Amino acid sequence: MIGKRWQQVLDTRGDAVAVYFAEGTLTFAQIDERARRLHADDDHVLARGGAIELLTACIAGFTRGLPVHVVEKDRTRRVPASGIPAGTSLIKQTVGGSGVRRCQFFTEEQILSDVDRLHRALGLKEDHVCVAAISPAHSYGLTVTVLQTVLHGVPMHWLPEPFPAPLNVALHQHARVFLPGIPALWRAWLMGGVDLDRVDLAISAGSPLTLELERYAFDAHGVKLHNLYGTSECGAVAYDATATLREDASLLGTLLPDVQAEVADTLVVQSDAVGIGYDELLPCECFGDGRFQTCDRITIADDGLHFVESIGAGINVAGRKLCPDEIAAKLRNATGVAKIDVRGQTSRDPERCQEVVAHVGLPQAEISVEFRQKACADLAPWEIPRRWVGI
Repeated sequence: MIGKRWQQVLDTRGDAVAVYFAEGTLTFAQIDERARRLHADDDHVLARGGAIELLTACIAGFTRGLPVHVVEKDRTRRVPASGIPAGTSLIKQTVGGSGVRRCQFFTEEQILSDVDRLHRALGLKEDHVCVAAISPAHSYGLTVTVLQTVLHGVPMHWLPEPFPAPLNVALHQHARVFLPGIPALWRAWLMGGVDLDRVDLAISAGSPLTLELERYAFDAHGVKLHNLYGTSECGAVAYDATATLREDASLLGTLLPDVQAEVADTLVVQSDAVGIGYDELLPCECFGDGRFQTCDRITIADDGLHFVESIGAGINVAGRKLCPDEIAAKLRNATGVAKIDVRGQTSRDPERCQEVVAHVGLPQAEISVEFRQKACADLAPWEIPRRWVGI
């Protein structure tokens, strides 16, 4: 099914540019040739690296009928604890709101439902160029960059780093730009003097979008930041398609077509994009058979969905979901201190969303600069605790 869609893109756009990047361009036909040469394991295709590597791996898997397992560059592949379910076409390896790193499985039909629904909602066209400055290995980035190229022939301009200077260069090369971001990046781009004159569509997802940031983008550049809400398990849920500024920061947007939602303590989503399930299901979780219960407390009103809070254990640092147990284990291994717990705390920086806080079983006076440096030696920059609390 997805293989046929890719063939349709090849038949109509084979000689057109599929990917722009610093060293040149690749056409759709050239990407297809790379995919044909890509090695695959017997039961999956591993997709890891930048957008070009992920795009190549996705095409290789989809056209060969093998599941594509997407893994971030700094992670190793998690072997699914319960095996790969029959009918799986895509495997996401992510933390999500639960704070537990697991595999999520999706059929071709579920992928198509999410990507096509979002394509229609955003109004994307073949003459848009998606400037991809966000991680294509995250669920949001994968759906709005790589999968839009595979299924709809939307070309992308791949940027390995989201810095303002190279972003400006990329934006100036195209007449009609689609620019997806997260609030922390939007603030950096706006403060960094990025020229948004050619941005036809700007969306923000991953963490709450403040009214102040939305207003600044509109007043300074005439660009409306459209809020998008969803989860990796069920895809896009709600979207603010309006051209006017929101007056309520909690407003996420209105439900997308054919997506139903109800409140049962947290939001329960029903749609044809909800995945097959996890490789390990925790007690009381609901994920599968077209239903997913999120970790988000949300109210539903006439004007759309309103965010209240997230009650999951996952730590949201600037749109990146972190597993507290993984961070705590790294800190314990680095220091030899047996009692270290990690939690999330609301950040004073609204675009950062949350901060990592380490609770250490030592007197506060012993948590010195040297101790913290040693403890953080194996952490990624976004995993480093902002606060250290002793006994």
